[in-house]
Amino acid sequence: MTTILADAAGRGAQAAAPPPKFSLVLLTYARDDVLAEVLAQLHDQVGARADVELILVDNNLPDPARDALLAPFARARRVGNGVNRGVAARNDGFAAALGEIVVLLDDDVFIQTPDALERFAAIFAADPRVGVVTTAKHVRGETRRRPDLIPHTNKRIDLTRPFETFRFVGGCVGFRRRTLDNVGGFLPDFFYGLEEIEMSYRIIDAGWTIRYEPGIVVEELEHPAGRKPKRMVQTQRLTNKYIISWLRMPFPYIVANYLLFTPYLLVRAGGEASVPGAVAGFVRWLRRPDRPRRQPIGPAARAYIRRCGGAVWR
Repeated sequence: MTTILADAAGRGAQAAAPPPKFSLVLLTYARDDVLAEVLAQLHDQVGARADVELILVDNNLPDPARDALLAPFARARRVGNGVNRGVAARNDGFAAALGEIVVLLDDDVFIQTPDALERFAAIFAADPRVGVVTTAKHVRGETRRRPDLIPHTNKRIDLTRPFETFRFVGGCVGFRRRTLDNVGGFLPDFFYGLEEIEMSYRIIDAGWTIRYEPGIVVEELEHPAGRKPKRMVQTQRLTNKYIISWLRMPFPYIVANYLLFTPYLLVRAGGEASVPGAVAGFVRWLRRPDRPRRQPIGPAARAYIRRCGGAVWR
């Protein structure tokens, strides 16, 4: 077992050993109790495997007890600088990962398919165009169909069969290493909310495909620890949607997106969002001199969305 706390040192030390095939990148913040459960299950599933490395992206202050959770794994590292950097901290895990397949996990998600890694590998091996595999996810204790967990704009799509799609849902998602090298990680402009949609646009615009695989099943707790109040979260999500539309949505689809998404989100969020607050956040972002420039998805990506049965404007 090797636990190394420095990112650069950790990657250098483990690079001396044969590289793993799989890198599990797990982001955690303020959920030590449930993190211990998730890591215990992961250890039972893959902890002894030399072809699997675990990278814990730690947004908390350092704690030796958290390091001890990694001790039973054959290959494990912790990266982080003691600051909660939000979802963009996952990029530190991507940078440290040595595997050809990178599986991103949340710290309250349990993988329920014992051979999930082999299933990821088989999908990537079967089609070199596939850059991302998004999984079937349900929330513990819920039986209703959750639109936000469906990686498609058609929320009535059959979730019992595999399909090509144009966006992925977080929690547990597999990436081809070459795809990450090609398009980069999550946009650092987002602290939380809809970051998967923005990254999905870049992935399909680069010519990769995204596959939904119902044979890989995960369960999410939606643990409340570390979460901000709902109104703040939904307002931030709306701000992020305005940013994503500005960056990636081509004309004239951007017009429909701005006109229709705001009432759509307000209905879904039960009114728990501040439109003026979201607009103000978007304006502040627009005024930033260091913000990314607008790069709408091209004709090939738009055609791909339509071939998948999706709606470009959404």
